[in-house]
Amino acid sequence: MEAIKIKKKLFISLFVVVFSLSIVVGLAFAKGSVKIVVNGQQVTSDVAPQIVNNRVMVPLSVVAKALDANVGWNQKNQTVTINDKAIPSQEDIWKQDLDFIGSGWASLRNIIGTFMIGFDERDDALIKSVTVEGYDKLPIGGMYPAIIDYKIVDAQELTHSLKVRVKVILYEDILKGEMWDFVITNRKIETMKKVDFFNVDEYTVFPGLSYSK
Repeated sequence: MEAIKIKKKLFISLFVVVFSLSIVVGLAFAKGSVKIVVNGQQVTSDVAPQIVNNRVMVPLSVVAKALDANVGWNQKNQTVTINDKAIPSQEDIWKQDLDFIGSGWASLRNIIGTFMIGFDERDDALIKSVTVEGYDKLPIGGMYPAIIDYKIVDAQELTHSLKVRVKVILYEDILKGEMWDFVITNRKIETMKKVDFFNVDEYTVFPGLSYSK
């Protein structure tokens, strides 16, 4: 689904101009207020719909959630994204065709997975088992967000290494998302860098387990 480009800083509770909600979403007017009805069911919103310059403005996240879609906000790119949960959307970041044998992919996935467990559990020994000697970005003390989920979203072959991008969903006081880039050489992680940050309005790990702000 095409992302909606926004020039100003927004929150996911922003208003969107509704040009047409087709037959799926109906708007009913009663006693001067605007009701939002999705698939025959009225939904409530913490931000009231408004009529501005003869156009109906409703909270985008409310309608998207009612249609069982995920809504996200990318601060860096100033972009709101809406994705159907049933149709995962994934960008080909580096546009490189890779030729991994099954065991090669499994090894890469396990290296990333081991790092993630070590990071989440603050287990230095586990992290050191998959990083080069002298790796200095070990988590120390304090409170860290819990890693709710992660997914390898792309990889790129470099001259002597492999760069891997991982989408990470974290939760502490708020739900948020980050993109982490790993550089792996000879089955060891050389570097890990957080390259992007994005808001997450709601995240479903699997049907029956969801997190929201």
